[in-house]
Parts: sequence; C-alpha cells; structure tokens
Amino acid sequence: MRVLVTGAAGFVGSHVARALLARGRLVDSGGANRAIGELVLADAILPAQDLADGPAQGPSSGPGQAPAGGAQSTSGIRLRTETGDLRDPAFLQRLIGEGVDSVFHLAAALTMQAETDFVRGLEVNVHALMRLLELCRAQARVPKLVFPSSIAAFGGELPRTVDDSVAQTPQTSYGTHKSIAELLISDYSRHGFVDGRALRLPVVLIRPGASVPAVSDRIAAIVREPLCGRDVVCPLAAGTRIPVSSARRVAESLLAIHDLPAAAFGATRAMNLPSLTVSVGEMIESVRRCAQGRRLGAVRIEPDASLQAVVDGWPAAFVSERASRCGIAADADFDEIVRAFIEECPT
Repeated sequence: MRVLVTGAAGFVGSHVARALLARGRLVDSGGANRAIGELVLADAILPAQDLADGPAQGPSSGPGQAPAGGAQSTSGIRLRTETGDLRDPAFLQRLIGEGVDSVFHLAAALTMQAETDFVRGLEVNVHALMRLLELCRAQARVPKLVFPSSIAAFGGELPRTVDDSVAQTPQTSYGTHKSIAELLISDYSRHGFVDGRALRLPVVLIRPGASVPAVSDRIAAIVREPLCGRDVVCPLAAGTRIPVSSARRVAESLLAIHDLPAAAFGATRAMNLPSLTVSVGEMIESVRRCAQGRRLGAVRIEPDASLQAVVDGWPAAFVSERASRCGIAADADFDEIVRAFIEECPT
C-alpha cells in the first residue's frame, strides 16, 4: 500500500506520519486491511530527522529526496521524503507517481497567511487541492483522501455548541477555503473519483518551537512559553473558553476516519472532531499543576481586542454525534495535553 502525506513536516503532519509508522496498516477503499509498503512524506521543508532518516541509508538521490530506494523504517515501511511547492503541478505529479492508495492532505496556508496574502492562500488551499483531486481522479484505482478541515469553517452568529448540522458561514479566507475543500471532496467522492473524508479540527495544541502566524499558535504560546521558562503576554481574557485537542488525538482521529466505511459519513464526507473545552485560566492552572519542578515563565494577561473578537466568534463547544458513534472522542482533560507536550519537549 502506497501512502502520501503532504505537509508532513508540520505540527499535525509529523504526528500523523509517526502514527502511520507505528500502526503500519490501513484499511483501503475496498475495505481490505493492508500493510503500508511505502510512505511518501512531502513538504516545503524536510520533515524531522527521525522521520526523514531510516536505519539504512544509501547515497543521495538528489536535493529534497530520500536516499536511493528510500529509507527502510523499523516497521518495514519504505520511507520517501520529497520537498517542493504544492503549487507546482510537476511536483504534485511526482508525488502521485504511478498512483497512491491513500492521501493525507495536511499542507495548508494558515489563517494569518491566508488573510495577508490572499492569492497565495487561494493557490495553496484551493488550487493545489483541485489539482491533487484531479490526479487522484485520473488513477486506475480509487484512493482514499483524508483532509483536516477546521472550526474556522463556522463563523458569524453561532450557537454555544456547534455540531455537524450547523450551517457554515466562515468569516476568514482560511475558513472559506476549508468549506470549499469539504464540498469538493464530497462531490469527488459522490462521483466515485476518490473515497474522501474530512475532519473539522478545533484549536490543536501545543505546537513546539518558534511561533508561527496563526491564531492557534498565540493560544499555544500561553502554555508553551511558560513551560520553556519564558514570560508570555496572553492576548485573551482568563474566562475565554476555547475548544481544543492535542495533536496526538488529532493524528489518531485522522487515521480513524481513514478506516471508517463511507456509510459512516452520511450525506457529507465531513464531521467535527469532538473537543475538550477549556478556559484560558484553566490552561494556566494546568501548566502550574503539571510543571514537574520546571522553572516557569510568567503569564501576563493583556487582552488584544482584535484577537479576542476572533476567538469570541468561535463556538464554545465542538461536538459530533457521528464521530462519537464511531468511537472518536475528545482528550480526557487539559492536563493530558500539557503532559504530552512535556513528554515531547522535555527541556
């Protein structure tokens, strides 16, 4: 089985790649449980070293590619890394090659990027997806396609709890792109060109490393910076309630929806990821509770009116009856998310 992950160097993408390597098997579009023979990891930059390298390394096969023949993982999966721009049709064609059995399409221009560079956001989030869908349609075999949509697909006047039935009225370009993607994937699936499925994600925490231009990263910084010994200014009021999920739970859930039968989705190929709702104040208390002797940076709350307005426009609770029936659930508590970050970033 040949599996492609775009955006594999990203926060969610790297978790999905590791989950695929750990599991080693997926259910294909015909319902057969098959071993993953080749895993193609694609991004604009190389993925983390533990993903890019395998135990056996051969001579280089050229810039941005895996060693000749790929690297063999300890699970027996042949790894191949590719770097390039998804806006380049030739790069997409190279990724698909002679065909793929499954695609996890995680590459995206994030919220602030899509707002500040309208054309690039549209090219990455919509045009590249359309080319990918067309390449999948041209295959002899129907591939599965898994796509992370977003809570940003909802906007405007919303109920406190948002389920799969709420109408999508996105208020950002990023959210609009996600809504368009959901419709495209559902239509290509209706025609039998792909076997698509999308999972709408809440705020995914906690991204390590340097900050990125995304609202979610401003929220992640409330936890990340103190745990790394750095002071941080929190741009949200302490009582602000936010639906969140850990990257581990997201990766598990994306693999879970991959393996679901198409009938589990009903009239649309998208569903929400049931999420944990937590206040900013509860996040800060959780950091203090889970710090395990670390020297913590200080958190100073100074609400930013524009950012507060964005987050206040999100639902306070994010649920899905369909997902829950399929065993897809939220994180147990926020301490679990903080401990996962400490485990992955011990210093």
